[in-house]
Amino acid sequence: MIRALLVLFFTCGTLRAQFEGVIETGNTTTDETGTEQHYVMTMWIKGSMAKITNTATPSTPASTMIYRSDLRMIRILNDENKTYFEIPQGKSKDEGSEEGGKPAAIKKTGKTKKILGYRCDQYLMREEEMETEIWGTKDLKGLSSALARALGEERAGQGAAWNDELTRLGIYPILANTRIEGKVVESQEVVRIEKRSLPDDLFSLPAGYKKQSVGDILK
Repeated sequence: MIRALLVLFFTCGTLRAQFEGVIETGNTTTDETGTEQHYVMTMWIKGSMAKITNTATPSTPASTMIYRSDLRMIRILNDENKTYFEIPQGKSKDEGSEEGGKPAAIKKTGKTKKILGYRCDQYLMREEEMETEIWGTKDLKGLSSALARALGEERAGQGAAWNDELTRLGIYPILANTRIEGKVVESQEVVRIEKRSLPDDLFSLPAGYKKQSVGDILK
């Protein structure tokens, strides 16, 4: 749920200048035995392009995904055997079930603190036995806008139920923890936000990679 947290937020209303640069997060999740697993997610964002990598955990291999909204294509790379496969970006409005229902109930506690130099407010969301704590800022609307442009429709309708409500409020999460019965089961913290120019070839397919079909992957 939180693993893709930064990938899942749209921003509404008038937005600031588009963000170009790198975001890095430290993440913790738990496997089916309750054992903690740690990984780092790094996102490079430029215009309509994004590249996202996740380091390996004991149960999950490292991954690289290149989002090309300009080509309406997502490329998923297997760096171990230098192969990749492509899937179309975006899905038809006729596909899947209709979204709706009440937005997630997010409570602003009034507590604030600075994280990475950004003023963040604390928000809480409870759903049955699960509680999520979020420290989010409204000072990164350009980053939210850049993610929305690069990731397109893949950003919508995924992850936690409170994503859309944070989007509506214009909040970008810097720190998030999800607890069940008081125990943290997932967490994510932004550890680096670096605004800088990125070369276009960073988002190109690496040389020597062979294309596979989804059927090849399942064999």
